[in-house]
Amino acid sequence: MKHMRIGIDIRAIGCQRTGDETYTLQLIKSLAKIDIKNSYFLYTDVYSSKDLATIKKLLSIENDNFVVVSVKPVNKLFWTFYSLSRQAKRDDLDVLHVQYIVPFFLSKKVKLITTIHDISFARYPEFISKKDLILLKLFIKLSLKRADKIIAVSKFTKDEIIDVYGIKQAKIAVIYNGGVAQEFKQIIPENKVLKFRSKYGIIKPYLLFLGTLQPRKNIPFLIKAFVKLKVDYKDNDKVKNLSLVIRGKRNGHNYDNKIDDVLVNLKKEYLNIYKQIKFIGYISNEELPFIFKGAEALCFSSVYEGFGLPLLEAMAVGSPVIASNDSCFPEIINKAGVVYEAGNYNDWTKKVNDFLRDDNLQRKLIVKGIKRASLFSWNKNAKQTIELYIKIKNKK
Repeated sequence: MKHMRIGIDIRAIGCQRTGDETYTLQLIKSLAKIDIKNSYFLYTDVYSSKDLATIKKLLSIENDNFVVVSVKPVNKLFWTFYSLSRQAKRDDLDVLHVQYIVPFFLSKKVKLITTIHDISFARYPEFISKKDLILLKLFIKLSLKRADKIIAVSKFTKDEIIDVYGIKQAKIAVIYNGGVAQEFKQIIPENKVLKFRSKYGIIKPYLLFLGTLQPRKNIPFLIKAFVKLKVDYKDNDKVKNLSLVIRGKRNGHNYDNKIDDVLVNLKKEYLNIYKQIKFIGYISNEELPFIFKGAEALCFSSVYEGFGLPLLEAMAVGSPVIASNDSCFPEIINKAGVVYEAGNYNDWTKKVNDFLRDDNLQRKLIVKGIKRASLFSWNKNAKQTIELYIKIKNKK
């Protein structure tokens, strides 16, 4: 294999953007473990020494063939369309790897790859802020046509791209996200779990939601379903003492204001249940195994995902998952979790109550979940991504 010069857009790192950040961080860490030959230029719009130090610490890469490069100016569109193209030319790249929107003034000599996690903005435009929607409508279709290759993180996402944008199947490579970082596969000490719960005031038993609090995450449904569970099955002691823990920033990007409306009404009607719903904000990736470990289950209420990484993270540490029969969820879970009919409150509450009552089912799902999560790895993701870099570079 000839030496390659590869550029990767790493702006998601350090921005607390959950899935995008995890993908970028774990891909690069895994590339560094298996590739000491090719040169990697990691492009960021961060330039203060403090912020750069934070990014380098998160990456924790010592390889000489990986270098973080600050690209100015930081204006988002100008950076994407012009600054990145200019820097790619300076660094004499063979391949440039970005996510979603691509630079349009890039030399044809540089092979261009874009990773698409999902196209929720096309299916559910009402869930996207007007500003973001305008940009995505303007540039995603053009980006997909301009890219030499598209990485879809699931077969579901690939099928969606083909259906919505008419992209040829051969142009899209399905490379599954790697699933979980190493810390999720290790034995998690109980004292650390207890210390974590004490820090955030979390009391067992609890159901967990983890992700951004954007409209498509469907948090109002989850809260209403949780209330219905508490009311309809109050004879179940586990349900009676159950709380709902929601990890996500309430002042985050594209926050779903309907969450506040639901909570206001809930506080008026069911104050005791209202007190059992706890928002803990953003927590670091290092703390994620601790919150999963203590949960009765991860409840993934989202109406649309391209992959659903938290599903695998939860399963890997032995926390069962509850998700709908829609989107990518059946593909990722593959019978290793509780699946309910999307949008059906009655089905959700019945299946969650049955799950909480059935210790044998819980044990079976824990075993199945751990096995399922083990099939996905960032090492496999990185190897397939490098193979794609080589293939696209050598393509005439």
